[in-house]
Amino acid sequence: MAAGRGLVLPALLAASAGVARAEGDACGGDAPPIAVLVEGATPELERAIFVDLAAELARTDLCARLEAGASPDARGAGRERAIARVTIRISPEGVAAVHIDDAVTQKRLERTVDVAGLKDDGRALALAIAADELLRASWVEPTLRRRAAMASAAPAPTAAPAPAGGVREAPGAGGGADRRANEIGVRATVAAYGGGQVQLGGALFLRRDVLPWLAGSVFVYAREALPASAALGTVLGHAAGGGASLSAYVARTGRARLGFEAAVEVGYVLFEGRAEEGASASRFGGPSAFGALGVTADVDVRPVRFGASVGALAPFMRVEALAGDAVVTSTGGPGVLAALGAGVVF
Repeated sequence: MAAGRGLVLPALLAASAGVARAEGDACGGDAPPIAVLVEGATPELERAIFVDLAAELARTDLCARLEAGASPDARGAGRERAIARVTIRISPEGVAAVHIDDAVTQKRLERTVDVAGLKDDGRALALAIAADELLRASWVEPTLRRRAAMASAAPAPTAAPAPAGGVREAPGAGGGADRRANEIGVRATVAAYGGGQVQLGGALFLRRDVLPWLAGSVFVYAREALPASAALGTVLGHAAGGGASLSAYVARTGRARLGFEAAVEVGYVLFEGRAEEGASASRFGGPSAFGALGVTADVDVRPVRFGASVGALAPFMRVEALAGDAVVTSTGGPGVLAALGAGVVF
């Protein structure tokens, strides 16, 4: 065959043998035929393209066979009509146009493949793959439509029967999927004020998940201050109070959440002096209030939820312990508030 002559493949190529044979028999079995025309190639390149394309098509039980003839119509006379026609035109510059006429979907698809820098065996494989991909692209849409139609026609799944006791598990129960729940628990807390006061203690809280990404809580706390050294002794501190917080989660997975938290606390701080010999001590207290803004995170392993938060605090009302005119320790100034604990979800 001379280069540039069209070739038709409406029957099966034995790709495993690595050769293409011209045969007069029609495609055997139920394999649909694909017609292939190659123009602008040497006989060796034509044959290599047929072999590689037959191998690609055989993966989906499509039929391809090389057949000589004067015209595409004559070549296909007396045979089953091809379901698609592949035309490959190779220019002298090495740029190939791969064209698909699809009788199944009535689509016409085309793509350009630059094979100038490839040897004949590489050109053949590249062009065969390009033709196979175009055929699959033409058929993928009706395949998806058919699957969607079958899915919509399928009967809706019936609800699982209730257990023998007549009790059915609520949707989302046991896996942390339904995050809107109540929680009660305890947390260890640390409050470090810019005025020097460092308080350690704990809080009892009750939280409600209003939405999967929003939660509110109320709490009461009690903390003890680290002793502060004065000129004639030490100063102890005791704090108790309550507050509320609001958490907004910006990142969520099946069991974990990360977000921002704003809190307000009000309470009472009592300073108690421990004087050295020859000095006198006194007790003094007053109300305190501050706000905090930071980040919070929790991990849900129902029925337990672990959580942590850290943020900056800004006192609204401060209480100071004095030694003469000097401030020994104070709940004033900006500081840091951190908490870590767990709760029971119900």
